[in-house]
Amino acid sequence: MNLYEDIHRIHQMMGVINEDNRPNVFKKMIDELGVTSAIKMAGNYYTIEPYLKVVDKVNFIKEKVAELGEEFGAGVGLPEIDEEPLHYSEDENELRQIEYLGKNGVTVAVYDADIEHMDEFNVMYESLSVEIIEQLVEILLNH
Repeated sequence: MNLYEDIHRIHQMMGVINEDNRPNVFKKMIDELGVTSAIKMAGNYYTIEPYLKVVDKVNFIKEKVAELGEEFGAGVGLPEIDEEPLHYSEDENELRQIEYLGKNGVTVAVYDADIEHMDEFNVMYESLSVEIIEQLVEILLNH
């Protein structure tokens, strides 16, 4: 599609938005144009957030990581974008936190009780809890 077709489609969709069919229009925008374009058209993320499924949020994360990856490499470390690591889990012996966002998932670093790096493992975005997915979306909205 070219820019003219995109603008034409946007005008078509925006012309039919009213209180009664807003959910259907936003869902269609998300499905056809993606989350990033839907955010731009709606004016902000929170307008479309009620209409997003978890898979839409995961796709948004992947899209934003790909954009950031062009600047930083294949993915991006949270410190590279001035963000703190995200808590993943912990017990009395280990702390696990998300420190890196890759193309298809996160890297979780494992630290012992003395905060010494022990290991790391990867988790696909689709396997993360909804809470972590929402935290990642919030982080990436600012970048």
